[in-house]
Amino acid sequence: MSKALFVNMLGHGHVNPTIGIVRELINRGEDVTYIAGEEFRDKIEKTGAKFIGHKNLFDLSSLITSSLNLETNEKLLNALNTFKEIIEEIFKLDKKFDYIIYDSSFVLGEEVGRVLNIPTISSSSIFAINEKIIKSLLDLPISQEFKLKMEGAKPKIKEILSSHNYVDFVNELQEKYNIKFPSMVDRSGKKGMLNIVYTSKYFQPYSESFDESYKFIGSSVIDRKESIDFDLSNNEDKKVIYISLGTIFNNSIEFYECCFKAFCNMNVKVIMSVGRKIDISIFKNIPSNFIVRNYVPQLEVLKYADVFITHGGMNSTNEGLYFNIPLILIPQSVDQPFVANRVAELGAGIVIEKNRVTPEVLNKCVAEILSDDNFKINSEKIGESLRESGGYKVGVDEIIKLKDSMK
Repeated sequence: MSKALFVNMLGHGHVNPTIGIVRELINRGEDVTYIAGEEFRDKIEKTGAKFIGHKNLFDLSSLITSSLNLETNEKLLNALNTFKEIIEEIFKLDKKFDYIIYDSSFVLGEEVGRVLNIPTISSSSIFAINEKIIKSLLDLPISQEFKLKMEGAKPKIKEILSSHNYVDFVNELQEKYNIKFPSMVDRSGKKGMLNIVYTSKYFQPYSESFDESYKFIGSSVIDRKESIDFDLSNNEDKKVIYISLGTIFNNSIEFYECCFKAFCNMNVKVIMSVGRKIDISIFKNIPSNFIVRNYVPQLEVLKYADVFITHGGMNSTNEGLYFNIPLILIPQSVDQPFVANRVAELGAGIVIEKNRVTPEVLNKCVAEILSDDNFKINSEKIGESLRESGGYKVGVDEIIKLKDSMK
């Protein structure tokens, strides 16, 4: 039995695709220790892995989308403290690991593997990234707001990177653990010996530009054993619209009110997840054809949906397409514009810029998707590629193959 160390430092979209990998590793006799935000303790422990929680002070979306005002120094400090806490947990463990698997956002993963002298496996819940991908992302019209913000922030970033907090942190890593913090200007990321990407070669843009260390395993979808508390049987033969903006950019009351106006008179059933930050009682006039919850079991709802209105997060997009559902994508930030553009490029959905969302636009886009079979045909093509890539079982095959090759 080999011992695996798994490290994750972001949210649900980064943890959920790994659950199948962890469960399959344990089913094959591997011993897994998983470090992640404390809120994921129950989910990880149910796989049989040993769980170590951290405070999860790292808010990547907040750091990236910030206008880099005075608050950003505190956000950066939180990010550095999260890195520090994880590193301290790793090196105080009285356990010899045989390999490390780490989320691609944990940029110290390759360095930890080097210091421990064990194989490194990167787990990427977003598209695989290289300079070609980054250039394409920044060239998108829907990325211009983000691009302008980052261009204007360069002087502030330079100031942050020369701050005592950052310099002291980098020096401590080097002196105490022999870990070199990677360059902040290396935008392509640090790859592992093996790089598992939770999408298909067909869906991954420029997949031919990645070497053989990248394994595109498709969606890592497993039965989460969740149930829904409402009836989705459809005796009236109404189409089902599912609406969710994920777990981070989901607190827009204005957007949800816009959805009410868009679909209240449409002959459809609407399931809307508004996230745990919103008190549903704030909505005074929920239309009779809407079911509104703070949380819904997404995989269960997607089995019934005909259209998925989403923020375009990679995990949600993969799950929707896995079930052959055409998408309406309203990207909010980070990599979502690129994901949304790829869906539209392959004809499986429609992209709406977030500042152009109106009831009329939403209604028109849903009507277009429901009346044009090509959206369904193209979503089925992507879905087939995601399912046929093998999922978590192929991912574990590759992990075991790498581990055995290093003996």
